[in-house]
Amino acid sequence: MFYLLILVLIIIVVIIIRNKNRFISQTPWQHFFDGAQFSTQEFYKNVEEGIKKRNIPGISFDRESFSETHILSTRREYLRITRGEYVFFVSMTPFGSGSFASYWMCVKPEGILNTIPFANKLIGKDRSDKTFYQMDSEQMYKSVIHTAVLDELDSITKAQGIRGLTESEKEIK
Repeated sequence: MFYLLILVLIIIVVIIIRNKNRFISQTPWQHFFDGAQFSTQEFYKNVEEGIKKRNIPGISFDRESFSETHILSTRREYLRITRGEYVFFVSMTPFGSGSFASYWMCVKPEGILNTIPFANKLIGKDRSDKTFYQMDSEQMYKSVIHTAVLDELDSITKAQGIRGLTESEKEIK
């Protein structure tokens, strides 16, 4: 019994450590569609296809579930889109009488070598001193994901005959 309790405690600690600060959130975008019900899986599939057709190098897709509040709570699935140190988590969720769409652009935490000031400059990983190329690449990636999400939202709002997003609702704030 004692060994089982120790094993359970170790598993809990590992899960907490694994989920703590896995990503640093940078750019969120979200919108609630009142009175509209969208299919989460179909939305994820179509966003993924929309990005794939743009032939972005080094991009990968997966699904990831996060606890809503605590380790034993219900889990919510997100579409995870990864390229280099940047990760987008895209969500489409039924909420009340409608659906809620969102994404979070995150950055993977720095590795130990990246935290050494001289070393991170040598290997080009100094986040405070990016080259124009690095900044352009980051903006291109953000723009592609944002456009793909908006394109799919436009498609499904038109198909359901509901009001699409206004230009101000499309903006990243």
